[in-house]
Amino acid sequence: MGISAQGAEPLTMKIGRAYKHVREFDSLVVAHCTGPDLFTATGRDDIKNGRFIVRVEYAMLEGDILLSLGDFVYNLRSGLDQLAWQLCLSGGGDPGRDTMFPIYEKEDAKSEELFQKRVKGMPPDAIAIIRELQPYKRSASYRQHPLWQLNELGNIDKHRLPAGRSTDTSFYIEPLGYIKTDFDNGMELSWPLSAKGKVKLEGRTPTLTFGDPIDSTSTGDPLELTRYDIAEIYRYVREDVAPRFTRFLV
Repeated sequence: MGISAQGAEPLTMKIGRAYKHVREFDSLVVAHCTGPDLFTATGRDDIKNGRFIVRVEYAMLEGDILLSLGDFVYNLRSGLDQLAWQLCLSGGGDPGRDTMFPIYEKEDAKSEELFQKRVKGMPPDAIAIIRELQPYKRSASYRQHPLWQLNELGNIDKHRLPAGRSTDTSFYIEPLGYIKTDFDNGMELSWPLSAKGKVKLEGRTPTLTFGDPIDSTSTGDPLELTRYDIAEIYRYVREDVAPRFTRFLV
């Protein structure tokens, strides 16, 4: 097809751009978590059910936080796909629509068939490295693999903004024994009416998580990543993935 190889430059540029976005994302998260008016709490009596209910609503996240996260994810994930394109060229292959960096959580016949399509034409040693990096290599712990997390965030961001929310670890709550119901922008806590005068709710610096919304229809536990998890995704791709392929791209 007459496609000229660009070596490691596309991935290097994408990683550099991802770094700018992840720094912006992190600084926005810190600013949000240290700002005023992080939540509102309103109480009401549920006489019918004999409960005292406190509804907590978190301060809405600025759109720029979620947009910068999406930009980070896009640059890093597409950088891996551009790496796959260059690896195909370096192996003498003819890259096309099926060429991309595969990321799979299961090792089964369907995944293997797709894997072979994605890596067709790449050097055998490069294919072996990609296989070593697959999340399914961690068995039941595949969800903790940074590449799986990156891929999931990428799939979410293709169709909607990743959800961002605080968690109840942001609060000191007493008395214990309450019933908690989560929703995307807050939670409801309820106690027997007899505990009404004892309820204390003190806000602390919130912990924000990002990923699936509470009402996600995806199977399994929703994806919830902290700013530290997201920083680790960047570090992993930059330090543990990219350097392993430089010898194929000279």
